Amino acid sequence: MLQGSDVVMSAWCSNQLVGFGRATSDGVFRAVLWDVVVHRAMHGKGLGTQLVKGLLTDPKVANAERVYLMTTEGVKFYEKLGFERCSTQHLMRLDHDNHKN
Repeated sequence: MLQGSDVVMSAWCSNQLVGFGRATSDGVFRAVLWDVVVHRAMHGKGLGTQLVKGLLTDPKVANAERVYLMTTEGVKFYEKLGFERCSTQHLMRLDHDNHKN
């Protein structure tokens, strides 16, 4: 997962990992934010915002024309950071475990 990511950020409190985020990008047209996670004890302290802004300002992501992400519970959080809901595209997936020959 980490080797396949173009940008990886982590946040630590002493020796405990309290936040993590990663992104992939072609550096020109598209970038995707993945796995932005913050420990519950750190919610509301700005750590998630710092992680997302760090990912977005990395040149590999910042130079992309459009940045995507998927979220189940963070819509309001990401809207505060300028992301918009996209009704013209549909989330689709393929589970390889279900399609083995």
